[in-house]
Amino acid sequence: MKEQLKQLSIYQAGKTADELKSELGIAGDMMKLSSNENVYGPSPEVTRTLKQSLNLLYEYPDSHGTVLKQAIAEHYKVKEESILLGSGLDEVIMMLSRAVLKPGDDILTCENTFVQYQHHAVIEDCRIVTAPLDTGKFDLQALAEKITAHTTLIWLCNPNNPTGNYFNQSELSAFLTKAGEIPVVLDEAYAEYVTAEDYPDSFSLREKHPNIIILRTFSKAYGLASLRVGYAISSDEWTSIWHRVKLPFNVTSLSLKAAEAALKDQEYLTDVRQNNAVERQRFYASNISHYLLPSQTNFVLVKTDDINELNDYLLTFGIIARPTPVGVRITIGTAEQNTVVIKALENYFSTK
Repeated sequence: MKEQLKQLSIYQAGKTADELKSELGIAGDMMKLSSNENVYGPSPEVTRTLKQSLNLLYEYPDSHGTVLKQAIAEHYKVKEESILLGSGLDEVIMMLSRAVLKPGDDILTCENTFVQYQHHAVIEDCRIVTAPLDTGKFDLQALAEKITAHTTLIWLCNPNNPTGNYFNQSELSAFLTKAGEIPVVLDEAYAEYVTAEDYPDSFSLREKHPNIIILRTFSKAYGLASLRVGYAISSDEWTSIWHRVKLPFNVTSLSLKAAEAALKDQEYLTDVRQNNAVERQRFYASNISHYLLPSQTNFVLVKTDDINELNDYLLTFGIIARPTPVGVRITIGTAEQNTVVIKALENYFSTK
């Protein structure tokens, strides 16, 4: 076994509603708001497409994901050759790390961000260099000051998970200039939820900065978390390298079909974004707004001096949240769910 694997813990997914009901002896319904899933579900077109595709389960999927790549290429006005498909962004992050990193290399990212960046750096026996967040967003100026000759791969999460805040176009452009030719991964898993007008148009920066690797997913706003489809868009040359570490048939036929259908229904995606924005604003208009970090995602990060206490308190209201090192992360749910969550948070902080 690789010696460095002893540093790693096995990923602990949040417990399901049924597991917690059994463990805590709760009889009523519980709201699973711990994994940033799209509470509205996928487009109805996805369900129809999947039903029509069930008769082909005996066939291997298209290893190239040709039709989905064509759809993504058309949507973003990029070449098909620049697209890498993965079984969720987790696999994409693994493939990029495996292709680029060598023992002794440095990765550069911020503290309190998506754990898989650091996880795979450890597996590849690399050094992890971090800068602190700034109000829940990546501090790109502080990050740029930590670039050295040993920096091999830079990970940016925008908006950041688990905090929800984002950096803007001018901040990103300035950072990319300082990064030079170092590969910079822009993890934009929650981009479809963003309503801020100054959120970066990362695709417009590709010509000037060919070292950009843009990550997107169908797991969040498109509502396909269980089907695992993520993708990277980078230069044609780099994408060819990523494919050398890709497993054949890594994305299932049903997943490919579902993603194709979801991408076509942009009207539904717009409705999801608007509904989420309305419900997100309710949190910031409530009496607990000053306990929340700014968010452009489908979750809020609640700041508290006792993370476990708040998490346990929410469970008594049937609310399954996600405790993190920097606070309790709560998915923005339906209007009915959010009424319960906001009331519970107001009750909790009224005693503090």
